[in-house]
Amino acid sequence: MQRAHETDTALSTSTGSERWPVGRRTIGYGLLVAVPLLVGVLLLVQGVGGRHPATDSTLTLDNHGAAALLLAIAVVVGAAHLAGRLAVVLGQPQVIGEIVMGVALGPTLLERLVPGTVEWLFPPNVIGGINALAQLGLIFFMFSTGQEAVRSNRDQTGREGVLIALTSLLVPFVAGLAVGLPLAARFAGTAGDSLTFPLFLGCALSITAFPVLARILTDLRMEGGRVGRLSLFAAAFGDALCWVLLTVILLLAQGHGMVSLWRSLLLSTGMAVVILWPIRLLLAKVLRRHVRPGTLLVLTIAVVGIAASSGITALLGIHQLIGAFLFGLAWPPDLPSESNVNRPLGVMSRLLLPCFFVGFGLSVDLGDLPLSWGTLGTLLLLLAVAVVTKVLGVTLAGLLSGMDRRDSATLGLLMNARGLTELVVLGIGHDSGLVNDQMFGILTIVTLVTTLMTGPGVRRLGAAPVHDPTG
Repeated sequence: MQRAHETDTALSTSTGSERWPVGRRTIGYGLLVAVPLLVGVLLLVQGVGGRHPATDSTLTLDNHGAAALLLAIAVVVGAAHLAGRLAVVLGQPQVIGEIVMGVALGPTLLERLVPGTVEWLFPPNVIGGINALAQLGLIFFMFSTGQEAVRSNRDQTGREGVLIALTSLLVPFVAGLAVGLPLAARFAGTAGDSLTFPLFLGCALSITAFPVLARILTDLRMEGGRVGRLSLFAAAFGDALCWVLLTVILLLAQGHGMVSLWRSLLLSTGMAVVILWPIRLLLAKVLRRHVRPGTLLVLTIAVVGIAASSGITALLGIHQLIGAFLFGLAWPPDLPSESNVNRPLGVMSRLLLPCFFVGFGLSVDLGDLPLSWGTLGTLLLLLAVAVVTKVLGVTLAGLLSGMDRRDSATLGLLMNARGLTELVVLGIGHDSGLVNDQMFGILTIVTLVTTLMTGPGVRRLGAAPVHDPTG
């Protein structure tokens, strides 16, 4: 009886103490945590208001480099994640939301909604850090792109793949070249002319975003089918040729004479041969025979190789992303799964790429495009050229390769996705002075529209199951 009485007493005491546990804790947090914090903040604000004006500047982010950079990174990465999740819910790949986020955090939207916010959040001493992190994310991204290109080329190398790849590259390139000739006088940048501007425009319209395409195929559950494999092969093949062409265009834009141009091309060709032959063989031998799978040494070799090849290509006057792409082509594709560096480097790339999107967004102001019939006509012209040449050209190539009409049209729509790779190319062209700010903005809109229409267009054709963001 005594033990039962003690048990009942304990239960009644426990019930009494936990009858309003949430309410009591809330009151406790309010009185003992929130109120002291609020009082402390008010006291600090009062103290700041009474300081001498000469010392007020020390409280601005512009004079706190580390704090400003860390706060900017927190905002960028957090906003990119939320925007990416929203894009997935809307049936788009995550990178689309991140791209839109980057543009929105710049003068296009945020500065117009809250003037002064962009300058406060991204002061000059932060932009350099953001750009450095962006470049690091981009070289990891290009390394992964090179690896995926090797895998895709091994999966599908038939004649139909080559025909589709060449059609996807050449038809938009020639159309962009033809359109670019009359537009050069108005839209060429400081380093662009009647030769380099049309070449760059053709190159920009020829791009298919290989990583974004791979993500779209995964979302649509099409990566293992014939159409999916063909589109990945064609995108990898075409993008590799586009990067070679972009290298030549940049060399021409830098004012190289024919002798200097051939010297640079020979040096870059020599470096490509060295990376893709002896270094590739050496990597395969060392990683398969002398390095234990799953160790930190595998990742160290990858990071050192990516950084070294990127730095050397930059010293040769070629864009550093070319070196990272070449090293990705040279990395052995059939290592044990525990030695797969794509996972850690892919995570780093996805965390750092929002810095690139923000840097891109800070450099473009879509709201600053002049509202004129000339600008609207140019935008509609380039959008039509981009869509028609990709979709119809690849569709015709698919029909001539023996594919049915639906698969051919699906392939054409998939190849129309430009996404991240196109933004990288546009950023390089804009920074190099090949295109002016107005054409930079127009091509950015073309990139977003052509990528956004890919997934819904494929679903409309009935070539993929309906997107389920919870699946």
